[in-house]
Amino acid sequence: MTIEPSDIISDGYVRIYRQRTDIPFIPDNILNIETEFHSLPRLHAAFTGTAKKEAELAGEMPFAWNPKFGYVTSRPEFCGTGLEVSALLHLEGLHLIGDLDPALNALYGLRMRYLGCCGDGLRNAAHLFRVSNASMLGADERDIVSRTGRVLSDLVHQETNARIRLVEEMPRVFEDAISRSIAILRSCRLLSEWEFLDIISPLRIAAELEFLDNFTREEALALTRPRINLPQAPFPSTVEEQREKDRRDAALADKVNRRFKSVRLNARGKDWLT
Repeated sequence: MTIEPSDIISDGYVRIYRQRTDIPFIPDNILNIETEFHSLPRLHAAFTGTAKKEAELAGEMPFAWNPKFGYVTSRPEFCGTGLEVSALLHLEGLHLIGDLDPALNALYGLRMRYLGCCGDGLRNAAHLFRVSNASMLGADERDIVSRTGRVLSDLVHQETNARIRLVEEMPRVFEDAISRSIAILRSCRLLSEWEFLDIISPLRIAAELEFLDNFTREEALALTRPRINLPQAPFPSTVEEQREKDRRDAALADKVNRRFKSVRLNARGKDWLT
């Protein structure tokens, strides 16, 4: 059984915030200079790329600077180094074994923060979390990159161990999560986009471990990624708005019912979990 770090961490970026002094000093004019990274070994290269872009722009335009605080923007949280290191982590394994809250709570003491995916009344849908440094003040840029990289690496390690423990020590818990997800997706009559994102989460791990027939890692990602950044829709305030939402949810449910009718635990999954 192989668990790839890329199944846990994705959509990373190193971003530098700067504010020009030659145009109105408002939040809408803050520059976001960034480089993406898709694996932790590429983190320092992403920082180098972002720093190079920032240096090139600094030669073309004046950035707000204070000798005491460092770089200044119209949003206080982006002052100082103005450096943010962030990545998206799928922590479903930690949730299923009951260790998610301690792992997340520990981030505050490490000067880190996290943000879950929320929508349709669901908090922390799919147990996907964007983790980043909480402060841009009082530290060297490379220290921020190294410290954040260590925290991200530790979370990947914790989630990897959680998935191993889930399969080897708590197989009934994992099989139950898989079976419940498949049952709902086969039979639900109304399903919102955010509910789908949440319910499919255990199946994403099962697909990555090749425990399912007719559902692959690639399809799990294809179904998950477009829904991560969905805007939160306001709750229906009229009868007609509720009917329209129900129509959308019914259409998605019908589509999902058809797609997951043939998805089931395969022989490999049964060997590991039963």
